Amino acid sequence: MIIFIIAAALGLRLALTLSHPGYLGVDGGAYLVGMAATLGNDPTGAGFPRPPLAPGLTLWPFVELLGTDVGYKIWSALASMAPLLPVYLFCRRISFPRYRNLIMAFAVVFVSLDLLHGEMIVTGALPLLAFGFLGTAWWAMGRLAEERTLRLTLILAVSLALIPYINQTTAGLAVVTVPVYLIALRWAHRDNDPIRGNLPGLVLGGLLALTALPWYLDVLPVTGMLAYPGPFMFLTHMYDSAWWQLLLAWPVGLYVVRKADEEWLRSLGILVCLLGTLLVFMSTDETVINVFYRSRYLLAIPWYICTAWIIGVKVLPALRWPAYAPAFTLVAVAVMGFGYIWQFNNQARYSAMATPATAAALDQIRGYGDNGAIISNSFTLSLWIAALNKVPSPHTWTWHPPRRFVETDKAVRCLMGWVAGCNPQEAQRELDAGWVLIDTRFPAYNARAPGIYLAPNGPDLWDVTGETPWLTEEYRWGTTIVWRIDTEKKDS
Repeated sequence: MIIFIIAAALGLRLALTLSHPGYLGVDGGAYLVGMAATLGNDPTGAGFPRPPLAPGLTLWPFVELLGTDVGYKIWSALASMAPLLPVYLFCRRISFPRYRNLIMAFAVVFVSLDLLHGEMIVTGALPLLAFGFLGTAWWAMGRLAEERTLRLTLILAVSLALIPYINQTTAGLAVVTVPVYLIALRWAHRDNDPIRGNLPGLVLGGLLALTALPWYLDVLPVTGMLAYPGPFMFLTHMYDSAWWQLLLAWPVGLYVVRKADEEWLRSLGILVCLLGTLLVFMSTDETVINVFYRSRYLLAIPWYICTAWIIGVKVLPALRWPAYAPAFTLVAVAVMGFGYIWQFNNQARYSAMATPATAAALDQIRGYGDNGAIISNSFTLSLWIAALNKVPSPHTWTWHPPRRFVETDKAVRCLMGWVAGCNPQEAQRELDAGWVLIDTRFPAYNARAPGIYLAPNGPDLWDVTGETPWLTEEYRWGTTIVWRIDTEKKDS
């Protein structure tokens, strides 16, 4: 049954991703650029901040064998399955044979159809891959609290060591959750000392993880420092799904802590409370490393295990579970399946950074044989352009650009005719740019510096006027517009 559920979950993911028109998601371009950087061919020239193991070395075989579009989608579907491994491992530890399979089935189904995980497949599945390793590390920690073996020690060490090479945000979550989970285990195992059993694996895993530190220090000038959201940020912003996650986390976690007989399950209840609390510190700040923001996705692993245990051991037996279990399962799968498909499709439309029109425009640019840089008006769009056409794509910033990109941002805006008194010829030479590709769906800089930034307002926000004679329109389809740059025109 578990094999069937996992196969069905993978089939659903493949069907959704492969049926999506055009390129998938917000972070897809970043992953492809990161892959190119790992292989020594970064088209941006910026040393783009993606860990070397994933997406680089894991994504490359799929792209090489199946092409950029299909390869990336299949890789995303497979990477999104990683959280099911720790769910399965944890549920195997349930000591009630009568309920084990039922609870395991519930937990795997719930995590397979989690709405936020469906959203993350579209935006970028890399954290889900890292979640699989972090969840496995938790499982190994729980086992080592009861049984000290070399095999479990190595599983813990390798799982922790791989996380910073896969996803930087999950590495931050590991730094937060692993020590607290160790304390939770110590509290749950009142007659045992889990710290002594876990210490060798934690030390070895930590030392191996530190080998990724040079990479992190190298990309900090690109990414900026860690996000540091203020407390109760999301409460003041009423941030979407975090509300109901917070309201459900503590009741479920505390109930398991009070009612469960097994130490590992009580420790998971404490972990649910911890991750639910981290949601209070969420921020909408879109920095590369935002630990608290991603906690809402990680919460699904322990929360659904605890929820499945409550349903399987407490709720359904009280309702004569043999009679009600099949009906409950069918209803749960139907409701969550419908929600999962809706969430995926809705997020796919919202996160379509590179549309079919974008791909057609890039094909036309390649047809001219001009390998110059392509200016864009979105950070995420620029990464897709760099990944698909293998050229740099300088772009405008919606807000103030990072310090490293201030001069590039000014040159881009100069060519767009938004900077007073600038020299477009110098800007073109500085950027080595031949094209401008604009998607009018993306917002412009909110001209906070009058007289310097001259971005227009209104419905014709992105239209080029006679003030920029060096731009010649070559392509227009829907919201996508392409101009050729030629600052050597006499009238410019």
